[in-house]
Amino acid sequence: MSAPNPGRQSPEPERQSGAQQRDPVSAGKTLPEFRGEPRHSQAESEETKNTKLESNPVHRLEEIEAKKYQK
Repeated sequence: MSAPNPGRQSPEPERQSGAQQRDPVSAGKTLPEFRGEPRHSQAESEETKNTKLESNPVHRLEEIEAKKYQK
């Protein structure tokens, strides 16, 4: 089956880029010396989760709206 518009077909397998050949998402063009340590990002994630994120944050206008309906 051919594509309805010429030029819209996939390239031949030997000419496909890495993304088309199922390269892992994280295997970008970053040089090894500039890649971060995976354990560092995991530690940062845990720190953010434990100290900076609320499970159910209060909206900025929620208190103002609640005051409108108090008697």
